[in-house]
Order: sequence, then C-alpha cells, then structure tokens
Amino acid sequence: MTRKPRSDRHALYEQAVQSPETEIDLLTRVLRRTGHPSRRLREDFSGTALLSATWVTSRADRTAVAVDRDRAVHDWARQHRLGELGPAARRLRLVESDVRAGPRGPFDAILALNFSYQVFHTRADLRDYLVNARRALAPGGLMMIDAFGGWLTQRGLTERRRLPGAATYVWDHESFDPITHRIRCSIHFELADGRRLRRAFSYDWRLWTLPELTELFEEVGFEDVEILWDVEPRGVEPRYLPRRRAQTRGAWLAYLVARRPRRRA
Repeated sequence: MTRKPRSDRHALYEQAVQSPETEIDLLTRVLRRTGHPSRRLREDFSGTALLSATWVTSRADRTAVAVDRDRAVHDWARQHRLGELGPAARRLRLVESDVRAGPRGPFDAILALNFSYQVFHTRADLRDYLVNARRALAPGGLMMIDAFGGWLTQRGLTERRRLPGAATYVWDHESFDPITHRIRCSIHFELADGRRLRRAFSYDWRLWTLPELTELFEEVGFEDVEILWDVEPRGVEPRYLPRRRAQTRGAWLAYLVARRPRRRA
C-alpha cells in the first residue's frame, strides 16, 4: 500500500462522488425487507472497488467480486486498497472482464452504480447486460442501479463543490442530444496549488429514463421492480423510499431495485 498523492484522480473521485456506507446500507435494508440473505455481492463497473471493500468490511461473512474491464483501476486497488483491508481482503476478488461476461455467482446482490451502465447506448446492448446479470443472481437476489434526470441535465451545466483538503470538484455537462439522449459529461478537479486536472474522467452516455429502465428489467424477467426516490426536500440529507409517482425537479437522483424470481427460471 502506498500513500495517495493529493493529485490522485481516483482518490479525488472517491472523495467527491462516492458514498459507499450510505449505498451499502441502502442495499442491505432492501435485502432485509425482502427476506433475502446479504452475503455475496458483485459490483459491476467497480472502478477502484470502494463499494466492494465497504461491503466486506461491514460484516465478517460477506464476500465481494469487483468487475471492471479497466486493468488500471484494479491495479490502483491492489496498490492502495487491498492493504487497508487486512484479513478482509481475502474476501474481495478483483475480476477484469466486460460486465456482460462477468462471474456467474450465484450472488445475493449486484450493484451497478455511478450511472456506468449508461455506456450502453442501444436497447439491445443494455438488455444483453441485464439478462446476464439476472442469470448471475441467486433466486430472490437483487440488482440495484442508480439513475439521474431532471430538466437541468438536458442542457449545458457546470457545478463546483469544494472538497476537504482544498481541492474543488467540477461536474460538467458538455452536451445533450434530445433525439438520441446521448449525453457527454466530464469531471475536472481544481487543486489547491492552482493546477487543474481537466477531464480527469469523461463520459459518453445514453441518458436512460426510469420508464425505459423499468420496462427493460421486467422484460428480461426481473420482478418487484421499484424506484427508490428521495422524499426529503432539497438541502436535507436524502432518504430514499419506494415511490410510484413523484414531482419532477431540476435535477434528481434515484435508485432502481429489482428481484430475480425465487423460482429458478
């Protein structure tokens, strides 16, 4: 394990974007509500495997498989993350693979967060991914993804947020095509010493809508598809609960959870 420099883009990303304890807690609560075990996790598009690491350290009986096709991010995790975990590192496996060919499991849960599934621009490609994810779940297992939207996401937009340590996180909506829903976004970091990590991360996504996602999950055989919506007003700590309808906002974040049927199919 090595010390992470203040200009490390992966460390800055984790600090700016990820909320591992909150999201693992949310997943655990949904699994508990459905009565399904919460031991075996697959984290797709895992990046530096922060969610997987949080999962295995939260309970001694938990295992995780972090799947990403980018060898560099797993090399980063081997260098900076696994040593922090102590004995729990033996319960976390890093797999370099396209998520559509990820390990079969069976898993109690599959996470695909930070909107990374939106790299699939066509319905056929996203459907293929969901079919393979469903097969990898144990009967009764859950899949959870996140989604974002609102009218502000469909125009040029730049947001800045100061991070602890004096770096500034910059989220940049560069373009949106209303015909294809293709959205291009970038993350920049402005460092305390005046340097700028421009395009530290760049994304070419399709902005999928909640009805499209719900219909695709149901089409490939998931059950009990729910949208978890933030029920708190803006500026209050988010609280996500199942909702069938909601008032739109300029920008919103929601989670979709779906269950593989308990019968084998």
